[in-house]
Amino acid sequence: MTNLSRLFSELCSRTDYEQCRRPRAARFNLEPMMAVMSALGNPHLQVPAIHVAGSKGKGSVAYCLSWALRAAGKNVGLYASPHLSDWRERVQVNGAFADEQALAAAMEDVLAVAGDDATFFDLLTASAFQCFAKQQLDCMIIETGLGGRFDSTNVLKPLAAVITALELEHIDVLGDTLLEIAKEKGGIFKPNTQLWCASGIDPEAKLVLHQIANAVGDELNVGPRGALSAPELPKFFSSNRALAVAVLESLGGDYLIAAHLLRTVALTDLKNPGRFELRYTSVGRPVVFDVAHSRQSLIETLRCFRTMFKNSPRAVLLALRDDKDAEDLGAALADVSNIDGAHEDWYCCPAGSHPRSARVDKIAPAFNARALSVVDFPEGEEPLLVTGSTYLVGALRDKTTLADAATI
Repeated sequence: MTNLSRLFSELCSRTDYEQCRRPRAARFNLEPMMAVMSALGNPHLQVPAIHVAGSKGKGSVAYCLSWALRAAGKNVGLYASPHLSDWRERVQVNGAFADEQALAAAMEDVLAVAGDDATFFDLLTASAFQCFAKQQLDCMIIETGLGGRFDSTNVLKPLAAVITALELEHIDVLGDTLLEIAKEKGGIFKPNTQLWCASGIDPEAKLVLHQIANAVGDELNVGPRGALSAPELPKFFSSNRALAVAVLESLGGDYLIAAHLLRTVALTDLKNPGRFELRYTSVGRPVVFDVAHSRQSLIETLRCFRTMFKNSPRAVLLALRDDKDAEDLGAALADVSNIDGAHEDWYCCPAGSHPRSARVDKIAPAFNARALSVVDFPEGEEPLLVTGSTYLVGALRDKTTLADAATI
């Protein structure tokens, strides 16, 4: 076991709300995280930051921002969660895993000062901040884990705070209305910050965000809809890119170069792993991986998959977390037009090895799907969509390649 692996295992021994349902009595304050930051000399304030929250699209917007700044010649840190197949994906520098020695040193620094009540996510977030600060990066893009107001990342004083699309999610923690969820996400808004939200947010939820912006003394900017689109990709690719461009333009100076590069790059060249990503099995079967897990994202992903493989038999492999409403999702996806009437087989399987995976026998009937007890590709050669869970995508993506094996 490497030193980095040993240190990560020590972090994993702490309370981890990604792996278990957060009880209502769970800690909802940032005091343990702030104590760690203070003991380290506040590394989270030493690198200019852009903070991104949202129910869907936050990973894509964060990726676009990171890509653009790197393309403009900046040294950029990216902190994202969850990961697909390797936890080191969460802490990146210039598009690659952070240097192993630098990250290990940061973890050691954090563990030396962390109190007993600091969680796994507190400590990993603190390690990322410490790692980025020690390397004196030009900018860091920080994605929230859950919500915003009480998220471990919300110790930042960022240049910009961005709220992507909102949907009902994690209702046991964030609330069961869009207004409550908007209040939690809007908790990342700070004074003297460029504040942004996606254009498609529900008007009443957007009003909540405007009120929070006014309370901190700033104006809320609403992102463009993203008119430029690639028909072979989901529509939200365009809107996410457009929002990222607008954020960069609002910061001015050198950020305008990054904005221009992002605006002019082809959407198909922004290759964000697990976001409508076409890969192939060893026998040449096309597989589209998409980490969509919310209602609207799944609808758009299914629509685009059917368009990509029009007039061909298709298959869908779906997994869900145990906090998802399978009946609601099943009904919503059943209403998505099957544009060509082609035969389509549906399967449900566990969400990788994740302990929060929904029971397959409970969710399969909602999708008229066959229940699979193991995490693997269903038999067949027809194009396959793998979706519904980051953990399912991560479990199967490494079994494929970008190139079609049949053409090699």
